[in-house]
Amino acid sequence: MNGMKHILDLRMLWLGVMLVLVFPSSAQEKKERLRLRAVYTKVMDGPAYLDLSTSARIDRTNVNVPDIDLEVFYEVDGEEFPLGEVRTGPNGNARFTMENLGMIQADSSGLYILGASFGGNDTFRAASRNVEFRDAAISATLQQQDSLNYIAATLKDVALDSLVEDALIRVQVKRMFKPLRISEDLLMTDAEGGILVPVPGDIPGKDGVLDIEVMIEDNETYGTVKATLEAQVGTPIVEVSTYDQRTLWGRSSRTPIFILIFTGLLVFGSWGLILYLIFNLYKIAKN
Repeated sequence: MNGMKHILDLRMLWLGVMLVLVFPSSAQEKKERLRLRAVYTKVMDGPAYLDLSTSARIDRTNVNVPDIDLEVFYEVDGEEFPLGEVRTGPNGNARFTMENLGMIQADSSGLYILGASFGGNDTFRAASRNVEFRDAAISATLQQQDSLNYIAATLKDVALDSLVEDALIRVQVKRMFKPLRISEDLLMTDAEGGILVPVPGDIPGKDGVLDIEVMIEDNETYGTVKATLEAQVGTPIVEVSTYDQRTLWGRSSRTPIFILIFTGLLVFGSWGLILYLIFNLYKIAKN
C-alpha cells in the first residue's frame, strides 16, 4: 500500500510540474510576435530622424499594426537613456525626429546606438529594435566644366575626420511621386571620397530650378544621409492653359460653338417633328 501511495504521489507531483510548465507557455503562445523595424536618416543642415514600423504575421498574412506605443532610446556602454515616445499610425509607421545628433551620445569609438522598444500588451509580446551607425557628412556643390553642369559631392566620416572611399552614392531630382535618378546605378566614391555626376539639361523644373538630392541609403556603417541643393540648370516649365478657350474639357460657359449649334439643331428638330405629328393627328381627328 505504501508503495502504491508513493507512486500516486509521484504521479501527482509530475502532473503539477507539467501544469506549471505547460499553462504559462500556452498563455504566452497566444500572444503574437511583433516585428519592429527601424531606419535612421540624417539630413544635412536639418534634422535626424528614426523611421519606425510595426507589423505582425497573423493567419499567415503580414499585416501592419497601428496604435503601438514605442519608447525611443539611445545606448552608451550598455546603458539605455530614454529620448521620448511615439505611437504608430494607421499604417503602422511612426517617425521620431531629433533636431540634430547632439541629443544623443556616441561611445568612445564614435558609434551611435539608437533604438525603440515595445513593452507588450494583451495581444503582442514585447519587442525591441536598434540601429548602430557612425556620423557621416555629405557636401554637394554645383560645378561647370566645358559648359556642362556637374554635381560634385564628398562623403566624410565626422568622428574620424576622414573621407570615405567605395561608398554607394545616389544623385536624384525631387519629384512629386518618385525621384528622378540622374546618377548611375553603381556610383561609388573614389579614393578621395568624392563623385562627379553630369546633370542633363533637359530636365524640366519651375523657373528652371531643380531640387537635387545627394544621398547614401541604408549604408551598413552610416545609415541614410542626404544633402540637398537647388540648382538652376533645368528647362523652365512653360505653362499651357486652355482655361479661356472653348474646349471639350473647359467650363460650361466656354463650350465649343459647334457643340452648341449641333445640340440646338437636335433639340429644335426633335420638337419640330413632334409638333408636326401632333398637327397631323389634329387634322385627321377633325376630318
